Amino acid sequence: MFEKLTHKIPLRSTFQVVGIHFLHEDEVQFCVLTIHKKQNEFSVGKRFESNKIEAIFKEIESKYPVLLHFSGVGILNKSVERVANYKQKLLFKSNPDDFYFYELHQEQTIFVSMCRKKIIDAYLEQFSVKKYHVLDIAIGPFVNYVLRPFLSNQTIISNLSSITLSQNDSIDFEVLDEVNDNTLYQIEDLMFTHKEIALFAMILQYHIQEEAIQLEAPFLQKNKTDFTYYKATKLAGITGVFMLLLGILLGHFLLNQYQTKVANEQAIVAEVKEIQENIQLLTKQKYDKEEIIATSGLFNPKFLTSYFYDIGNSVDKHTKLSSMAITPVTKKMRADTEVAFFKNQIHVEGLANNDTDFEQWIARLNEKLWVKKTEIEAYITVRRSSQKSFLIHIYF
Repeated sequence: MFEKLTHKIPLRSTFQVVGIHFLHEDEVQFCVLTIHKKQNEFSVGKRFESNKIEAIFKEIESKYPVLLHFSGVGILNKSVERVANYKQKLLFKSNPDDFYFYELHQEQTIFVSMCRKKIIDAYLEQFSVKKYHVLDIAIGPFVNYVLRPFLSNQTIISNLSSITLSQNDSIDFEVLDEVNDNTLYQIEDLMFTHKEIALFAMILQYHIQEEAIQLEAPFLQKNKTDFTYYKATKLAGITGVFMLLLGILLGHFLLNQYQTKVANEQAIVAEVKEIQENIQLLTKQKYDKEEIIATSGLFNPKFLTSYFYDIGNSVDKHTKLSSMAITPVTKKMRADTEVAFFKNQIHVEGLANNDTDFEQWIARLNEKLWVKKTEIEAYITVRRSSQKSFLIHIYF
């Protein structure tokens, strides 16, 4: 069924070819063709067309290699006499180093497709940023030359080019103004349109490396090396995960042999530990409660409520109290830390309309027999107001 193809592509593989066809200077048509080879069977995995490269990135997978084929406006396809320095003669005053040349060498003729490097490099960069492995590129229609064993004596319409293949390995080439061709090209049991035939030819060229076709792109060899390293690393990773899972399974099997014996001992240890933790928690709660009672003034011979009464009666109409706290905690209480208090202190917060009334109020507080001293911790102006907020500490 696939005898010729199996001979050309002997190994199991999956290839993704992206056709980039320039319709106009700012309009591009993308075409994706995915070919799978399993055992001795070939199949077309995906066919997809779009005018947006973002849609292409969603359709292809980074784990498979990518081949790029460029055609259309901006690519010059020519047949020239096979002579030295033909590139310079073809380009006149342009620098050949600014172009990629995809060449098909015949005995007396060179068929060449050329494109500015900056155009192709821009797409290579986009695929590289997305972590795709571009292993080969082709420019123009001449990659179809590798289809001679399958389509000899046939004319192939490939995008805007017509190529006639002959059995003596020569070709005829013609540039077309437009294409209205619905012909399907059969390669053994696979069928391809005029947009796809060159993409499939690229897969053959990648495997057989037709000597008559030449392209100077040294970076492709590095890409191939990187992809080989990527596959090896991925395989090593999969093997490592397999070994890890195998080790876990073996460890679990051995653990089950001792699990019954250890289970009772672990239960006893857990119960003892829980009891110890409960004892520690109850002891700490008892200490905290004793500390709260000792510092609360509950057993103070003086009735502390009278202190609040004195403070409340000492303020005038220009001073307002917002909160009072007796022996407040120094910081927020937590279950895992010791509770600390400001002993023999009352913290008072509020608002004052002016400095004079506030100072007179502080003086009245200091005249109280039970007040040892007062401290002003904060006295700041309230934003967008003439009032000032305060926080004072009263020691008793």
